[in-house]
Order: sequence, then C-alpha cells, then structure tokens
Amino acid sequence: MSGLVLPVAEPAHVGQARSLATTAARDEELPAATVDRIAIAASELATNLLKYAQDGLFAITHGPLGLDLIATDRGPGLRSVDESMRDGFSTTGSMGTGLGAVRRLADEFDVYSRLGAGTAVLARWLIGAPRWRGVRVGSVLFAAPGESVSGDGWTAVDADGLVTIALTDGLGHGPAAAAASAAAIGHVTADPAASLPVLLAAMDEDPAAARGSTVALVQLDLARGTLSFSGVGNVTARLFGPGETRETLVSVPGIVGRRQRRGRRANPLVRPWSADSWLIMHTDGVSERWNAAEWPGLLGHDPATVAGWLLGQHIRRRDDACVLAIAGGEAS
Repeated sequence: MSGLVLPVAEPAHVGQARSLATTAARDEELPAATVDRIAIAASELATNLLKYAQDGLFAITHGPLGLDLIATDRGPGLRSVDESMRDGFSTTGSMGTGLGAVRRLADEFDVYSRLGAGTAVLARWLIGAPRWRGVRVGSVLFAAPGESVSGDGWTAVDADGLVTIALTDGLGHGPAAAAASAAAIGHVTADPAASLPVLLAAMDEDPAAARGSTVALVQLDLARGTLSFSGVGNVTARLFGPGETRETLVSVPGIVGRRQRRGRRANPLVRPWSADSWLIMHTDGVSERWNAAEWPGLLGHDPATVAGWLLGQHIRRRDDACVLAIAGGEAS
C-alpha cells in the first residue's frame, strides 16, 4: 500500500493537496466525474485545515478499500460533529459548504473529534471489492521533511484466511531506506503463508535488505481466531481486546537484514483475535506516549480514521512515520 502526507500551513498547500489528490485519483483510473469530486473534497479538507486547524496534515492513501483522503490536526476540535455536517454550515467561512459537502462527495465518510484536542476526517472512494474478509486495515504514511518518499512501508496479504501484515522502517531516510523497506516487504508478498520466523530469516539473508530495517510481522488466523506477532527493533504494537483489555506486544532489539539473530525469540507471541480486537502499530516517527483511553469512542471508528488521528496527535515530524490500525470484523 502507498500514500503520502502533506503539512498544510500556507495557501499554496491547498493547491498542492488538490493536485496530489487529482493525480492519485487518475492513477487509480477512476472516471473523470469521480476525479472531479475527489479534487473538490481535497480542496475543502485542506482549506479547513488552513483556516482553522493547528498543525494540520492532509493524507492521501491508496488503501485496501479504495482511495482515502484524511485531514487531521491538533485542534481546536469540533464543538458538534452533527452541526458541522449541516447543509450550509462552513467550517472555514470561505467555501460555504463545509464537511457536509465532503460527505456527499465521498462513498464513505467518517469524523472523530475531541474539543481542545483535534479532528480527523476520512473521505473514501471505493475501488473494487474488499481485499480481505474478516479484517479491516487503515494507514497513513509520512515522508521525512525534504524527502520525496518514505523509508517506512507496510503490506497485508491474505492467503486463504491467513492474513500476514508487515510494518517496516528502513534505516535512514529517502530512496535507500525505502528500498530496504520494500525488500523486506517483498518476502511477505512472495510467501504470505510462511511462518513469521521463516519470513524474518529470509529478510535477514536478502542482500537487497542489507541496509537494515526494523520490522513488525503479524499473522491473523481468522479461522482459529489467533494473532501471532514477531517484532525486531523500535516498532510499537498495542493490542486491544473486548472491554478494557490492552497489551503492548514487545519487540526484541535488533535490525533485520544484517544477519543479527542473537536474542530473538524462536516463536512468535500468540494472542486471541476476534471481531472486537484492534491492533495499532507504528514506527518511531510517531511518539509511543499515547493512551487510547484518553480518546473515548475512537476505536469505534474506521481504522483509517484511527490511523490519521494517532498520526496527527503524536507525529514527531522530523522522521519518516507510518501508522497502521487493524480491526477485526468484516471489511465493507
């Protein structure tokens, strides 16, 4: 999966957001009328960020369900989400339509907001059938300042109900880091049914991955209702179950791609996975000092909204960053 994040801090960034969204829509070979709707929505979302938000970020993601536009910020937040959806209500005072227009333009729409903290808005245009059944995934991907590509990356592949997910952070920034990350991800794409230790070993032996990456690997066995996890390096993974249950899945120190296997677990961590489960993972471009309990209702939203919210609240902004939010239940 691919994507990009654009900080919105000046008027020129609104035009950039529209242009990038238009290009992304054309890359998906969407009809001209749909491309126009996406361009209008991008302009509205970016304008809202510019006019009212603090530390606004505009994200475009080629996701598992289609093309996602996400606007996220650190305040001031919406006093009433319902009011912001009302016809004629403008979040900016400039376009005269506000978020209600974006909701009408998109196939799917979602908002999470906390007064005094910020807002995350998702607008999605569906493309084809869901890639997986029984699991939903949302993501945002940020490139370090001055870089055209992110050294972080992710993928998810379904092999007959065994969904294997990889989150990688290539060492450094830019194209070389992206290449190392892509090399590691390529092993999941090529052999998604392989065990996690086998996948990590293959990444270690791959010359194309020799620059090194931190890696988190997850396998969801949907028939058995289990999650298996193996992580190497500084990648955060937090599992949320029914009720108040939560657990940090601990990675081992090290770097994948340099044949440094000492101290690694022989077997992955295995935990229950159900329709009520959530797993949130991110690279070290996002601070790990967050507590989902401070955001009531967040995990009732679309995974892409969750990923956008977490990025907006805790991005470091000086490094590549990737957030993955994974939820049980049907992808629809």
